[in-house]
Amino acid sequence: MRSAVLRIKRERNPGLAMAMADLLAATQGGELSDWRPDAVVAIPMHWSRRAWRGVHSAETIANRLAARLDIPIASHVLVRRRRTAPQARLAPSRRKANVRAAFRACAGRDLEQSRLLLVDDIMTTGATLNEAARTLLRSGASEIAAAVVARAEGIS
Repeated sequence: MRSAVLRIKRERNPGLAMAMADLLAATQGGELSDWRPDAVVAIPMHWSRRAWRGVHSAETIANRLAARLDIPIASHVLVRRRRTAPQARLAPSRRKANVRAAFRACAGRDLEQSRLLLVDDIMTTGATLNEAARTLLRSGASEIAAAVVARAEGIS
């Protein structure tokens, strides 16, 4: 799984990211659908990193998962307001500070009382998902659930 996640983050391989979303839908789709989210939101990537990488695996996974579960995708609801250091290069103790205030909800998007499914490719410490969820909750969402294709082990 580690190899697959690294490949979807570094290579232009949307087929692999979609296959991972299909696996997530097959194994967790019932539970995610039963939660009844109003929309699916991908963890956003800063525009400069996206231009450099040319791929945004969390967005690919979110789009495919939303389609598989027949849940609307909420594109551009959340944006990364500043470029942050890659979390993988930081000690777990520094990750929360790295993403603090890194996101903002877009003006004009009605999130009031929305149940949102927040999607990322991997969760290590949860700092990125937590900060994004806090931003969405402050903007009016009522509940946030997270879905990831992989979770790192042995990191607190």
